[in-house]
Amino acid sequence: MAKDKSDKSVWKVFFEGLKIYCFNFHKFFLYMAYPVLGQLLGLGLVFGLSFWYSQSLPELIQKYPAFNNFSTIVLTIILICVPGLLIWAKAFWDYLVAYGALNSMTEGALTTGRVYDFKAHNAVVTRRTFSYIFLWLLFSIFSILAIIPIFWVLGLIFFVYFVLIFQVFTFEKDVSPISCFRRSLQLIKGKFARTFILLTILTLLTYNLLTMGVSVLFDAANLTGKLAQVFEGWASTLPLEQVNASLAMFHTSLTPVTISKSVVEQIIFFLVVGFTLPLRSICWTLWYKNLYTGIVDVTPKKSSKKSQPKKVKNYEKSDKKQFKIEKRGIDPEIIRRARLEDDEY
Repeated sequence: MAKDKSDKSVWKVFFEGLKIYCFNFHKFFLYMAYPVLGQLLGLGLVFGLSFWYSQSLPELIQKYPAFNNFSTIVLTIILICVPGLLIWAKAFWDYLVAYGALNSMTEGALTTGRVYDFKAHNAVVTRRTFSYIFLWLLFSIFSILAIIPIFWVLGLIFFVYFVLIFQVFTFEKDVSPISCFRRSLQLIKGKFARTFILLTILTLLTYNLLTMGVSVLFDAANLTGKLAQVFEGWASTLPLEQVNASLAMFHTSLTPVTISKSVVEQIIFFLVVGFTLPLRSICWTLWYKNLYTGIVDVTPKKSSKKSQPKKVKNYEKSDKKQFKIEKRGIDPEIIRRARLEDDEY
């Protein structure tokens, strides 16, 4: 195995990905709007309507005796929560699909210069729904194990090795969910340090720097305080006395104001991380393509069987088999539609 001259630096991949993201920001923003905002809307409806119902229940019981029944109360809560849960579930699924579809969009942007036809890119994932769900299930199990303190270091190491699993799923034909992990590890092997640097850059930018920047903008526009007031009433109904009694040993306490501000901070964090998912997917797709093209088959020219040592022959066969992976090309229909003008499509 040898390193190809086309191998790119981490910074070149990052700035190329940033360029694609910025030039097509409006398209990526529209694509991520429902997956991100839909989750917030769904959860807002669930908790908002539940809170309103719990506050209005004494008055409802007084006016309508039918509500003075446990079954009626439970049934009403379910009916109130179902619409919000459906909106959240659809948005959450679309968010998961985006992890694969955005890789296909990056390939389309590199091939045609346009980000177009969201449904066709989503179909790259949805036509293999069962395998994709199983891939997410495996990744979720790994993530749960990785957050256990004793596995933090080991979990971080393997997270770097497994960071390309969604790119492998998108671009390599007929690969199983388990093979996605194996293949990602195979690609990153020998490139761990550079992959870790790219991961650090993307994490600091999209999880920290941009989040702090948007928080400053919210504070400057006085949006943080106004949004906090919305959640302060809900926070005041929580059993904070019991919670603060447990936190007394840590010399800290919670108040409705601190809780409401924390909720607003988490919303800002979710918005920034959600809408910058395309940037991370673009960079990892470029990194995948870089590592994929960086692997060169160094099998020597054909020589006579007699002059070829047996051990070398066996090694070459296994090496060739190791890197003979059929890559899925971009759907020709996506390319055709992307070349059309907006008024022709």
